[in-house]
Amino acid sequence: MLENLTISGLPPYKSISLSSSAEEAVSTASLDLVPSGNGVGVLPGQDVTIKAGSDLLLTGYVRDVAPSHDARSRSLSVTVCSRTVDATECSCDHPTGEFLDKDLAAIAKELDRLNIGVESDSKLPKEPRHKLRPGETLFKTIERRARGRGILIHDTPQGKLKLATKPEGTHVGGLFFGKNILSASSSLTEKGRYSKVKVRGQSSDGSTKQQLRSEATANDKGVTRERPMIIHHEGETTVDRMKTRAEWTVKRGVGDSSTATIKVTGWRDEGGNIWKRNWLVYVEDDWIGIRSMMIIKSVTLDQVADGEGTTATINVADPRSLGGENPRGKSSKAYAAPGSTPAEIEDE
Repeated sequence: MLENLTISGLPPYKSISLSSSAEEAVSTASLDLVPSGNGVGVLPGQDVTIKAGSDLLLTGYVRDVAPSHDARSRSLSVTVCSRTVDATECSCDHPTGEFLDKDLAAIAKELDRLNIGVESDSKLPKEPRHKLRPGETLFKTIERRARGRGILIHDTPQGKLKLATKPEGTHVGGLFFGKNILSASSSLTEKGRYSKVKVRGQSSDGSTKQQLRSEATANDKGVTRERPMIIHHEGETTVDRMKTRAEWTVKRGVGDSSTATIKVTGWRDEGGNIWKRNWLVYVEDDWIGIRSMMIIKSVTLDQVADGEGTTATINVADPRSLGGENPRGKSSKAYAAPGSTPAEIEDE
């Protein structure tokens, strides 16, 4: 069943592929349009909104336009990017570039001179001091702080930046082999996983060893040989921040190394919701070893207007890889992120 799409500002489409990720700040859509008349008719920078029924999927701008033809036919391909593309490419212009005792959301809002918009799903800890580097983009300057706070940065359907610390919701029903799963594959790798992640940093307030040469260490028990990683903690350090950075790095490493990609019919779950990144979904597919709640890391929605079909390609991982809770399912241990990874603080 085809989705009823409303795409403002563009000619009728033949096909569309829309991709979004919990780990990327910009959603994109690739469209094959129906060309008509002389000239191109579509220009980079045009405002675009894409809706499926009443559900807003993307608010952004035409990014690339590629017309072509031969002696008998012509085509018009277009890509659209979320409004947040300017947060990833344009430099921040701020009178001082320095912020004291403000959280990341407040810093981002003050730096948002382009009126992109910033949202947060929770109250964030305050940063004692944050300094904007010359030429830095809005995304880059908050992303280097977000690494140590367990914060994801992605866009919203309205084209705003979202600072997320937890899964946003749970899909109704699930993904089941023999029911709605068309195909599935998994990717398992050791790349990015380390037996120990050590985070080192200094505090400008105090002169004890813990303040000047402290170190937080988190272990990945799934790595059976010695594979250390040492990370310098940017900015002002505290015990809690260093521990969070170490634990988050271990969990993210496992999540990136053990994922599954599942293709399903349609764009919606049993409750009628569009499949969304950073949402939980139950997956049951014994052939790839998954029987548990998983987190959606990214989604690609595809539709061909001539009736060839509507499908969603969903990339999933253990919920703990994006800050969620232990799913306590019956999946193969290959997909499991560390459950409890309490970092230990010691003198360097």
